[in-house]
Amino acid sequence: MRLDYKWQAALITAVGLFMAVLDNTIVNVALPQMADAFKTDRNTIQWVVTAYFLAQAAIIPVTGYLSDLIGTKRVFIGALLFFTLGSFLCVFAPNKELLFTFRVLQGIGGGALFPTAFAIIFRVFPPMERGAASAVLGVPVLLAPAFGPTIGGYLTTTFTWSAIFLVNVPIGIITVLLAWRILHAREAEDDATVTAGAASRPQPQRGRFDVVGLILSMAGFTALVYGITQAASKSWNDPSVLPFLIGGGVLLVAFVINELLVKDPVMDVRLFLNYTFTASNILIWAISAFLFGSLILLPFFFEGVQNLTALSTGEIFITQGLAAALATIFSGRFYNRIGPRWLAAIGFALVTLGTIGLTKFTVSTTGADLQWWLILRGLGLGFANIPLQTLVLSVVSNRAMARASSLVNVTRQVAGAIGITILNTYLTQQTTNHVAAVTKSFFAGPVASATAKCVAQLGHSPAVQACVGAAAKVYIGQNAFVMGLNDAFVLAAIATGICTVLALFVGRDPNLVAAKRAAARGEAVEGREARPAIVGE
Repeated sequence: MRLDYKWQAALITAVGLFMAVLDNTIVNVALPQMADAFKTDRNTIQWVVTAYFLAQAAIIPVTGYLSDLIGTKRVFIGALLFFTLGSFLCVFAPNKELLFTFRVLQGIGGGALFPTAFAIIFRVFPPMERGAASAVLGVPVLLAPAFGPTIGGYLTTTFTWSAIFLVNVPIGIITVLLAWRILHAREAEDDATVTAGAASRPQPQRGRFDVVGLILSMAGFTALVYGITQAASKSWNDPSVLPFLIGGGVLLVAFVINELLVKDPVMDVRLFLNYTFTASNILIWAISAFLFGSLILLPFFFEGVQNLTALSTGEIFITQGLAAALATIFSGRFYNRIGPRWLAAIGFALVTLGTIGLTKFTVSTTGADLQWWLILRGLGLGFANIPLQTLVLSVVSNRAMARASSLVNVTRQVAGAIGITILNTYLTQQTTNHVAAVTKSFFAGPVASATAKCVAQLGHSPAVQACVGAAAKVYIGQNAFVMGLNDAFVLAAIATGICTVLALFVGRDPNLVAAKRAAARGEAVEGREARPAIVGE
């Protein structure tokens, strides 16, 4: 049976997205091997991750603009080529500097895949089928982070670190060929009328190329994201961080002003005048900040406190990824019946319950102890993410889809970086605050057993005191960290709990509203698009 064009397009874009998301996590377990290969330290080799992330931050804001200029198909294929070429060059990188450079190429390609993939899908699917279409993209996006560490660990252990890049090459080439053959060209995009009356709308007159907006967006978002990510390991007012935060903020303010004045903006920030668009984005930001952001905290516990490998730690999160993928499928199927409000509210409620379960860590907590809570969080993510992703673009016309998708994706990336930094900063602060209490508890109890162990090992010698001191340091460090970790998850649970209520007021999908009204009148609704009230139509 031959698939309809729209489903072929969905599968092709899903494969591209899967590779891009996978490369965000697959490299983490290989960093030690890379550091050894290039004879450098862990902080330096971390730029393999940072370079990829910053390249995405730079390219996402302008991807929609480029798509409107030359066509979404060309941008999507170009992104795949950049990603595949970058992967191939990473395999043969002779030094760390070139490896970082090739990761930038990968990041440019990976970042551009996000907005183009969603733009393609939302243009080729009728409004009443977009929930299911979003699920097709959502499943690989949610599975990739869950399986990234496991796949990376297997490839690194079985072969070498370069295998994590080499595996992208054949998949990338095949996807490029399929995209070139199957995806419709720009002319077909312009003529596509999955919406009633769209063909009769006058096309907008193009203004001058927005060079200023292009430069301001790339520089502003890159500087801001870099500053935020560095603040996670340093501090907000660190001399090496503050200039990027201030500079990025100033550039983005100038960018917004420029976009409001020019005729053909890189990103139409006036989309935020629409209530549903803004409310949906706020909840999407919350998911990135407090759900994805909190996921970064758990590896600190398993690898830092329990000394598990990155591979073993990654395996703990597989059930959460599978649960998220399962819920994504169901949320896509029930989007038209239940609507985005209740699905998002149920999703945030499940995330909140699962997060509350992660507020009871002890030093001896195992991955098995967390499975039900992780599954709840995964189910919540699947139920909330796809409905919100569908809703936020439901009020956008097909013509504005590419730029709107860029706007959604870049602001979500910034929110994720802010969330990671806030939670990490709060964790560090609370860990420090608990040190005094944990120290007192150690000398009130565990010091006796620690002393006995040291005496059994060393006898009654001066080295016993140093041994007890080392035991105290480990005990205090681990227990203070665990208490701080619990506090950080309490903060995340409060935030997602608030979002559970806010989801009930997020707005309505105008296409569902129109469909219900049409059904009440006995009219067919397939292929109909609501007329969104958006500036720039």
